[in-house]
Amino acid sequence: MSIDARLAYDVWLQLIADEELYRAMLEGTHPALAASRELDADKLAVLDAFRAEKGTRWNIENLRFRSALEAGDTLNSYLPRTMRLLTNGDENWLQDICFEYLSFYRWKEHGHYRFAECERFATYVRDRIMKRRVTPPHLEVALDFELGVVRLLKRTAQIAPEQWPVPPVLTDAQLAQASVRRAHAVALIDLPVDIRDWVEYADLSRGAVRPEPVTFLVYVPSLAHVHRIKILGEGPRIVLERFAGDRRCAAVAAELEAELGLEPAEVLGLVRTWLDERVLEVASIGPSA
Repeated sequence: MSIDARLAYDVWLQLIADEELYRAMLEGTHPALAASRELDADKLAVLDAFRAEKGTRWNIENLRFRSALEAGDTLNSYLPRTMRLLTNGDENWLQDICFEYLSFYRWKEHGHYRFAECERFATYVRDRIMKRRVTPPHLEVALDFELGVVRLLKRTAQIAPEQWPVPPVLTDAQLAQASVRRAHAVALIDLPVDIRDWVEYADLSRGAVRPEPVTFLVYVPSLAHVHRIKILGEGPRIVLERFAGDRRCAAVAAELEAELGLEPAEVLGLVRTWLDERVLEVASIGPSA
């Protein structure tokens, strides 16, 4: 009996996703699931053929094992502190978590869409892992930080080449009259406790978590640069927040002098630094709000 290749492929994918059907196929009881799985005679015949093939079990279990390994590599790359907290650095525990994670989502891994994998895993951590075990202190803080970075990196795919800023050459007078705004690849990540040591060293055994809140400035200068991370103090944060939209530098400096007593030269110096670092970009030269 010849089997249609497309049908065989579809049934193969169904076997990978449906662990109950897979076990039933190995036991030869898959016909009992025909009604619930909408298995017609042709699909049952394909399952019979797979059961008769000695390599079926090895192929499927190897595929799942390697999928969990690949997911673990992705998560360790982009959520290293989160994974360390969840596993204490135990690779077998990492493999077990990733196996159960993919099993929960019926083995539909995101593959090369690594940022999407991280976002879905974050949901799994919050909705599953954190509800069934006591998790280490500050796990959610580490996850929030790393997820904030992931979402910033993901957002860079939507930035057109011409939208990436170029550091301008401006005189002091031109800078004062320039309308400036926050660049596209910039994020502020607010956390309730200060994990700067974890961020700096990526080694949770070094340093300590401080009880005060902290704001991280994370930005990607260009597609040729890796992302950069800085601690943002209260004063610089206030300045940066004023440039959420197009604002003339002189107007912002005057506002902050009147409201907070900040020296205009200090504000304009900070703006110039951020323009050079491509945290800010020039929208136009000339009067604006």
